[in-house]
Amino acid sequence: MRYLSLCIPTNGVSEWVFPVLDQIYSQKADLNLYEVIVTNNGDNEDFHIAMEKYAHQHENLIYKRTNAYMFENQIAALRLASGEYLKFINHRSLLENGAIDWMISIVKNTMSEKPVIYLSNGALDMRQEKQKIYDSFDGFVKGLKHIASWTTGVGVWRTDFEKIPLDHKYTKISPHSDVLFAERTKGKYIINDTKWSHDIYSGHENKGTYDLYKAFAIEEISIILDLFKDGDISADTLKSTINAYKKFVADCYWNFNIMHKPCSYKIDGFNDAMGVFMGKKEVVIITLIDIPMKCVRKIKRIIKINE
Repeated sequence: MRYLSLCIPTNGVSEWVFPVLDQIYSQKADLNLYEVIVTNNGDNEDFHIAMEKYAHQHENLIYKRTNAYMFENQIAALRLASGEYLKFINHRSLLENGAIDWMISIVKNTMSEKPVIYLSNGALDMRQEKQKIYDSFDGFVKGLKHIASWTTGVGVWRTDFEKIPLDHKYTKISPHSDVLFAERTKGKYIINDTKWSHDIYSGHENKGTYDLYKAFAIEEISIILDLFKDGDISADTLKSTINAYKKFVADCYWNFNIMHKPCSYKIDGFNDAMGVFMGKKEVVIITLIDIPMKCVRKIKRIIKINE
């Protein structure tokens, strides 16, 4: 039985994908217990040829070139998978040693209940409490905060994914959200914040060309608003999540519009995105208030490096 499908949607960045795959196969996990799915919607012919060759060398690797539009490539990967649990892996994220066996153990231990599981990879800074269990969808969404927008934390039981109709119209900017929020009446929801991967490169130069502020100040929040409209989350959870997105947007504004850190996003839509779910003035205030804390954190990092 293959318990786990590692799903890697990519647009064909060789310097990321192949090291990620090499790290997966260096772990020596039982090949009969997991599979790797790579879907490529890029136009890099050299990558395509190299990927086909790589796939021929690994019996549990399925590779397919797709014409899926942008993030819909995520769904193309899930549709090829046959494992009990389908887990997204970012095409630039190296798995920590033992991560595959760790994921397989989670699947084995939860197969009878099949709870919704989100592996947040340290993004929620849960410190000593690495896992939280919720008995309601509302609590789960509130616990996720804005991190729900991060595809790589998402996984889904194949039987749950198969419930989604083939003609379902996925959210273009965030199709993984449709998968993550499909099951709203489960008896158990889990957020596990254990660190299981790290990025090859943490810069933002090659992370997409979408409108950053439209995505996170409007579209991602609209998804949460729909959950509220459907009666599946409370007003308190909606407000809490919007506040989390405000802080995230303020952080983006600081990094890319003020500090001018290199990025591939479109960042000139900040003003247009304000006034829907958050105001420009409050975002700027949050940015200014957080500056001293940013300085303190930077000093702490410098001290830690020099210790």
